[in-house]
Amino acid sequence: MMRLTLLKIATALWILTTAVTSAVASPGDGTPPQAVVRIGGNNDFSPYEFINGDGVPDGYNIDLIKAVGRLTGLSMDIKLERWADVRQALEDGRIDALTGVMYSPQRDLVFDFALPHVVVSYALFVREGSRIALPKDIRGREVVVVKDVYAHDWLRRNDFTDQVITVDYPEEALRMLSEGRHDCAVLIRLHGLDLIRQQGITNIKTVGPPVLTQKMSFAVRTGNADLLAQLNEGLYLLQRSGAYDDIYRRWFSVYEERAAHRRMLTAAKWILFPLLILLAAAALWIWSLNRSVARQTEALHSNRQKLAQILEHLPIATLVVDDQGQITHWNQECVHLTGIPASEAIGGKPAPAATEIYFSTFLALLTEKCERHDPAASISNRAHVCNPLEGIFESEVLIPWLGMDGKWLYGTITPFEDEQGRRIGSIEAWQDLTDRKALERQLTQAQKMEAMGTLAGSVAHDFASYLQAIGGYTSTAQLEPNLSANVKSSLRGIQDTIVKARELIRQIMLFSRQDLVAPMPVDIAPIIERSLQIAGATAAENIVIESDIRSRARIMSDETQVSQVLLNLCTNAVQAMTSDGGRLTVRVEDVELQDERGFNGRERVSGPFLKLTVADTGCGMAPDQMEKIFEPFYTLRQDTGGTGMGLAIVHGIVRGYGGKITVHSQEGKGAVFEVLWPIVSA
Repeated sequence: MMRLTLLKIATALWILTTAVTSAVASPGDGTPPQAVVRIGGNNDFSPYEFINGDGVPDGYNIDLIKAVGRLTGLSMDIKLERWADVRQALEDGRIDALTGVMYSPQRDLVFDFALPHVVVSYALFVREGSRIALPKDIRGREVVVVKDVYAHDWLRRNDFTDQVITVDYPEEALRMLSEGRHDCAVLIRLHGLDLIRQQGITNIKTVGPPVLTQKMSFAVRTGNADLLAQLNEGLYLLQRSGAYDDIYRRWFSVYEERAAHRRMLTAAKWILFPLLILLAAAALWIWSLNRSVARQTEALHSNRQKLAQILEHLPIATLVVDDQGQITHWNQECVHLTGIPASEAIGGKPAPAATEIYFSTFLALLTEKCERHDPAASISNRAHVCNPLEGIFESEVLIPWLGMDGKWLYGTITPFEDEQGRRIGSIEAWQDLTDRKALERQLTQAQKMEAMGTLAGSVAHDFASYLQAIGGYTSTAQLEPNLSANVKSSLRGIQDTIVKARELIRQIMLFSRQDLVAPMPVDIAPIIERSLQIAGATAAENIVIESDIRSRARIMSDETQVSQVLLNLCTNAVQAMTSDGGRLTVRVEDVELQDERGFNGRERVSGPFLKLTVADTGCGMAPDQMEKIFEPFYTLRQDTGGTGMGLAIVHGIVRGYGGKITVHSQEGKGAVFEVLWPIVSA
């Protein structure tokens, strides 16, 4: 490091000497032309340096080295090759300089580094669904890295894992990770994101804060002080002219904000320029001061950038509110959750009254949006204080206008203070609980149906025993001689009632899955055709019945019970359209389930299934009706004599054979019943 400091001081003195000499020298002083400087770089390191579509070197480092050459009068021959090759070429002396090298003490033994011109950050790249979220999570994991780059040296120096897999190109690392090989990769963030975009990879993302950051510089072979001084001079002049900022904005404006840094550099130029003209002796001190300020500004900017990146990449919707109630940060998860862009949210200040009602700027902003979309909609708020001493609030809300059927959100509002203990704002974090609420309702419904089935089965068994006894006594009574006609008629009435009661018991047993007959492989197509003929015979003339049979697969069941399922569903659909007419559609197709939730809401099923869809255009159902539609004795046709056992029996049959039945409906828009039945190979 001492050698690098002395080299920088010598470079600054050389710059001042060159400036004075250039001011008095004659254009025709007879100075011989300089030799061509051989410049090397990485041919696949976008956006820093790469070969573009025209086969020409391109990128931030290339534009920078070319601008330095123009300002210093250096004639350059730039060639981009594989990184390991150009690095070795500089060590062997076959080239004079490299365009972009990240500093490390080990490399400082081989190369001499110019002043840094950009900060590069490395990030963790993982597949979607990975549990790796922070650098500490890579311990013991398989990590892919490009061979001999700075990140490779870093992994070898730190005892994170002994399973480091090296590749020659970052594209290879991303491809291996995308194909499911290894756990993560450590790559330069901007380069990796650019490659993901170019290759159309959709299952890889970056997580957590940067794993490390490092400054990138030009590098020359050790001892080439003249070339190093010229490169430093070019960088200095480039920054003074403002061309450096133009180059930086061209390549990195989509990733970073540089406004504050540019203002600082502009102010520094107006201060340094007259001082360098009037006080040549003080130029070195001014230059050092400028560099010190720039480093501090860069450090401040880097810290702000890290904080912004952390907030932006949090997997939870997070916003920051200042002490005036204005939103200062609104990350991408907030945009994804609410649909409100950051440009519209940041700087916004909801009405104080709404904020006091909901204890939350987030909910107050959504209230304004809710009123803008639908004045009749409102937010159901369940706010309570989590810690009164610290002022932390928890809130569980239902926002009706988010999504199709509204969204349940859970949030925490945490205040933060400055060093003097004054409150300067708050941080709010919100999570989407909609799926969880739906699963809770599904689990509750499944448990209720399972309990009702168990109860129904138990009662049915006992009731069947009582009916058997009643039937026995009735048969015995009929054997008595000298019975009157009225008594015989009453006994026959009792026996007829017993028959009807046994049919009801059979239906209850089907619902409870305790009376399934011996199953066998069944071809469902002819059963559908016969069932539709029966349904068509009872349907009104204004009802159109269509079938779309795309599968000839077999299911394990009983033909009578399959027909019973179809007839119940078709009959209900026809009755729902009797008054106004409509269309009944029955479709059969093969589907492949991947880890779907089963009928009880807990276990998961996968594999080939036969999907039976029965859709009608009838009156539809309300949400509270759909929740009870499969319960026994629940009917929507009480006035027409419905018993409420039809769909309960369908539910029991389908569930008994390992299937699943669901319903989707809206009032006035018909209903769609979907039955999933496991396919058998035999």
